[in-house]
Amino acid sequence: MSPAAIADAADAVAEKIDVLLERAADAMMVAPNPGSPRWHQERETRGSAAGHGALEQRMLVEIAIAQRAGVDPRHEIDRARQAGVSSLRIATAAGTSEQK
Repeated sequence: MSPAAIADAADAVAEKIDVLLERAADAMMVAPNPGSPRWHQERETRGSAAGHGALEQRMLVEIAIAQRAGVDPRHEIDRARQAGVSSLRIATAAGTSEQK
């Protein structure tokens, strides 16, 4: 196998894992169905404090799921850090005492 083929396969697997994490977080957080009135309401309030809080909680749930599933949560941790989530909250979600 060529390195390019392996890289392509790895990218496809990583993409699938990301989708599965999103679906698992949706199920845990009882996310509204796309297109529903509640879904539209949540999309309209994404920029509010409540919207930011919901996004932060979702990121933390995805980190916790990835960690407990044996999946490297680095991608989710990086996204959470970029969104301004505190290191303590990230570490708690990841089940560690501190983030490296």
